[in-house]
Amino acid sequence: MAESPALLDGGCLCGRLRYRLRGVKSAYWCHCTMCRRASGSAALPWASVARPDFEITAGTPSVYESSPGVRRLFCGSCGSPIAFDMAREEDVDVTLGTLDVPDALIPTHHIWTQSALDMSEGLGATLPRHPAERPDET
Repeated sequence: MAESPALLDGGCLCGRLRYRLRGVKSAYWCHCTMCRRASGSAALPWASVARPDFEITAGTPSVYESSPGVRRLFCGSCGSPIAFDMAREEDVDVTLGTLDVPDALIPTHHIWTQSALDMSEGLGATLPRHPAERPDET
């Protein structure tokens, strides 16, 4: 991934929930069933940041525990999905579409393509595709 900007700000649709990212590690598309259902989209682009590099700057996110140890943060007012936080991981994943400048980060690969919908076939067609997690994430 090309070097990301030092600071990236983002927030939900209604503006009540705001966040800041520092030092993004990677950006990717996720095709898992849970991300699709949480977002209502065929695939969801994420940015991974170290836990200390994700900061809520305004508001308080609502939390849904989608699996044991997995929290999904979202705006309780407008429903915008903001972050995916697995307790066992060092990183937090943040939805690219909620960045103030979403094109500041470009996904470099796809994960969980074993669950991909046919309609997402051309999405980032030249990027590496992994049937489950990336090999370096297992």
